[in-house]
Amino acid sequence: MIDIIQKQDCCGCGACVQICPKGCMCMVEDTEGFLYPQVDKSVCVNCGLCEKVCPVIHQNKSRTPLKVYAAKNMDEEVRLKSSSGGIFTLLAESVIKRGGVVFGAKFDDEWMVVHDYTDNIEGVAAFRGSKYVQSIIGNAYRKAEQFLKSGRMVLFTGTPCQIAGLKKYLRKEYKKLLAVDLVCHGVPSPKVWQMYLEETNRLKVIDKKKEGDFFK
Repeated sequence: MIDIIQKQDCCGCGACVQICPKGCMCMVEDTEGFLYPQVDKSVCVNCGLCEKVCPVIHQNKSRTPLKVYAAKNMDEEVRLKSSSGGIFTLLAESVIKRGGVVFGAKFDDEWMVVHDYTDNIEGVAAFRGSKYVQSIIGNAYRKAEQFLKSGRMVLFTGTPCQIAGLKKYLRKEYKKLLAVDLVCHGVPSPKVWQMYLEETNRLKVIDKKKEGDFFK
C-alpha cells in the first residue's frame, strides 16, 4: 500500500486513490493545504495497484523532445483571455468538433481550483488562463478512461505530475488520448490561496458595510 513518510515522495496526482478497488484511500490536506493520500488499513487488501500506478515510484526515463514548435492563436480576443498564446483553445475546439471531451482546471463556485471536463465549445472558456494552484483532481482520471473506452477522443490538460498520474492510471496507450502538460516550476501552497480568498471576502464585507454607513 501507499505509505507517505517523506512528503517529497508524493506529487499529489491522486492516481492511487482513483485506482483503489476498495475505495479505502482518500486525499487529505496537510497544514499547508497540499493533498496527500491516506489509507484506511482496515479495508485495504494489499492488492498493490496503488503502488503500480504511482508516477513517483515508477518514474519515466528522461527523453529529448522530438520537435519543438512556437505557435499562437490568431484570435486576439481569445489570446488576451488566455495564457501561453491561446493554443489550448484551438486544441480544445478541434477535439470537441470531433465529438471529443476536454479536461482541464477551472474555478468552482467557491473559487477552488478543480479538474473538470466539457464536451461543448462554450465550456472551454472556464479552462483558459493560469490558476497558479494545482487543481483538485477528483475522479478525472476515471472519467477520462470511461470516455476513452467508449471510443471518444480525450484532450487532458494538467500539470506534469497530473499527466504522469493519468498515464500510470490508464496503464495502456490510447490513440485517442491527447495529453498536454505545461512547464511547471512547482505549485504554491493551496493554503495561501485559501487565505487570500478569505481575506478578499473579508475586505468585501467591510467595503459593503462602509458603503451602507455612507448612505445612512
